[in-house]
Amino acid sequence: CASGADSTQEQLKTLTGSNLNFSETNFTLFSSFDVFGSLDIGEAVKFTAPSSGFNLQKVRIVAWSGFNETTQTYPAERNIMLEIRDEDLNLLYKFADGQNNYFLSTKPILGEIEIPEMEITGDFYVVFYDRGAAPIGAVEGTDSGNSYLFDGADLIPAELINQDTNETIRYNWMIEALGE
Repeated sequence: CASGADSTQEQLKTLTGSNLNFSETNFTLFSSFDVFGSLDIGEAVKFTAPSSGFNLQKVRIVAWSGFNETTQTYPAERNIMLEIRDEDLNLLYKFADGQNNYFLSTKPILGEIEIPEMEITGDFYVVFYDRGAAPIGAVEGTDSGNSYLFDGADLIPAELINQDTNETIRYNWMIEALGE
């Protein structure tokens, strides 16, 4: 994956949390805030650095701020939060900003958040807290893969029971980690 707009583009390796082809799947938007009523539950994806000394530089997330094209109204500015955690869930980086800076669009969009370059080895987690401001893109499937819900202490597989059908719905969050 290339990043940047000029001829001096650096080549960044894109890590995904799933082997799914997202263009051929059951896409939906999901909000931990809407489901659980808590600002403190995030959508997490487990990644593995492709080599020792991998430099994580950016995170891309499919989400949507809810811009209404018909009335041309912007949603109220609210904070989203992003965390990078190591394999033991220790916090490495935390970032908060308004959702409209990344996800303001007439439909879900791949928003890119630059982070201070950090060297990562082994497994790590990217946690996105939508906080009801920007529901995250998700794929419903038969396996939640490397996608989890994170409550600040524990990782829980991204699975919920549909109360109407008693069916288990498994989610894969649409988050990418980029670096070199």
